[in-house]
Amino acid sequence: MAMTPANPFRRFFAYAVDWYVCTMLCGAPLMLVNSMRTGLAEIDTSLPPGAAGYGWGLAAFAIGAAYYVLFPLFWHGQTPGKRLFRLRIAADGGKTPGAPALVLRQLVGVLLIEGAVAFPSQLLREMLARAAGDGAANLVRIAMVALTILSICLGLYTPGRRMLHDLLSGTREVSAA
Repeated sequence: MAMTPANPFRRFFAYAVDWYVCTMLCGAPLMLVNSMRTGLAEIDTSLPPGAAGYGWGLAAFAIGAAYYVLFPLFWHGQTPGKRLFRLRIAADGGKTPGAPALVLRQLVGVLLIEGAVAFPSQLLREMLARAAGDGAANLVRIAMVALTILSICLGLYTPGRRMLHDLLSGTREVSAA
């Protein structure tokens, strides 16, 4: 099966759609609990104070993780953004990757290693800052930014346009049409 590497602009716009939708899904429970806690109708997606913040943070992260793994698992390598821009995640042989490859690609690669801009990653950094201090969270954020920039350069300037998360999981993003 011939696989045409994804156009970088379509890939960016698909990511932007997925970033927005996932942020809204993860942020909605946090906005609700913060609104109930403060009695104010304002947009506040920060973690609630105290131990409950960890629980809400993990729940919101789980929503994001489910978004990034379950959509491509059940939609043949596509998230809503990838579907809209006619892209898909493919394993090296051209088939839809299985759950282990998607977990490695989406959770470890996209959310943990390259998570500079993903909202679920922001939640993990906020929990890290609470547990280990701002210094540790800042070091993690700097590393994520550096790895994200490296990954984007790989996606733009290498022949196969594979980013770090693709190389890590043995996948690639290709045109679906």
